[in-house]
Amino acid sequence: MDYEATLNQALDLLADGEDAKAERILQGIIDHVKARLTRTGSDLGFHYYWGRALTAMDEPEQALLRFEKALEIDPGHEPTLWETASIFLHDLDRPESAAALLKENLLPSNPDNPLYVEALRLAEFTLRLRKEPPPGSVGSASGASVSQRPHPPAPGPNGPGGGAKSDSALRDREAALQAQADALLAGSGDWIPEADAKP
Repeated sequence: MDYEATLNQALDLLADGEDAKAERILQGIIDHVKARLTRTGSDLGFHYYWGRALTAMDEPEQALLRFEKALEIDPGHEPTLWETASIFLHDLDRPESAAALLKENLLPSNPDNPLYVEALRLAEFTLRLRKEPPPGSVGSASGASVSQRPHPPAPGPNGPGGGAKSDSALRDREAALQAQADALLAGSGDWIPEADAKP
């Protein structure tokens, strides 16, 4: 089974509102992975895709357990570290944990990755909003939500991503992060839409 292609098919179905079909495919990935676990160092990919399927099924806590298992096998596995940071930032409202993973693990090995840089900015911005909410605001930045979680980088022979499909996914991820940052900025009162900005 090509887990990446199958997972992308399920994500496309979820985006099209075909949740029942997507759930069947995602459960199929999990069942396929479970049947092939060997309890050895070769299980890294199985835990990774099991976690990704659980993330797509909106079960972030269960996904983290799978990613933990993957990181026990390879503590530096970049796609798993990214997935974990993404869950902390987008699903569990733990920007401090996301920022720590980004600063300590992801950015040192890949400092020019725009997705990592933007995620760190978003995590730090969220933490600043919590510390010093804008005047007149009710509550904190934790009330802000993301309408779309960025797709994770796909593992490849040279690390996550690769090829034209990866470029498109990167643009989608960057757009989703930018939309979240814009929403947070708009809520802070400091944001000026580009159309209204003076040159």
